[in-house]
Amino acid sequence: MFGSYEFGVTLNIDGIKIETYKEDGFYVYHRRSETQEVRKVISFASRLLVNPSEPVRLPKEVTHYLLIELQEPVFIAPNDELTFYITFPVEFGVYVAGRKNVELLDSFTLTSPKYTLYGTPKDGVICRWWGSYVHRQIPEIDPYLEGIMKVNVKNICDDWVEVKNLVFDAYHMKIYYGDFASMHAAVKVINTKVAETSFIERPIMDGMKKAVELFSLRKLPVMRKAFVMEWGL
Repeated sequence: MFGSYEFGVTLNIDGIKIETYKEDGFYVYHRRSETQEVRKVISFASRLLVNPSEPVRLPKEVTHYLLIELQEPVFIAPNDELTFYITFPVEFGVYVAGRKNVELLDSFTLTSPKYTLYGTPKDGVICRWWGSYVHRQIPEIDPYLEGIMKVNVKNICDDWVEVKNLVFDAYHMKIYYGDFASMHAAVKVINTKVAETSFIERPIMDGMKKAVELFSLRKLPVMRKAFVMEWGL
């Protein structure tokens, strides 16, 4: 599913057919399903990279924040920490590999994106919404729809804290892939209402490969390496 493919490949991703071929002297990329068809011309027989990409971009880029609502809230004792696994939505990025770099050619998802507001109407942020149960071990998932995020939560305050939501900034995401997509996140709880979320540049399993960072390709300036959740947990 994820990986590098030479020109001329035909892929089937859960009902979505991806082909590259030569036609009338053109090199063609062609994706089609029952509901959508995308066809693009490439200047040469480029290799394709199919990677999981930051899951905030489809159907269009309205935000770069992802809010994961925990279906089972987590209580963390004062000055304690907890590690668990949750899921996140998967988006596919198809990249053309040029002679010196890669560039996004196409993207799609098999999920149905939903959005929510985190914070106040005046100062809050729109987020891609996703709901997930909390797992002690790596859960079984549908890799066409979901990835797995390992979360290390550390409560540095002197109060018990209830965590219902986690908000992440896609500009900082470090995605890896093998048989499924994955991320490794760190959450520092500062008090009962505020936390910082960030990402660890390390796969959750041996043998996983680093996915292309789409926002890095765009050379977007990123000042902070953490997102501050200041409107509650």
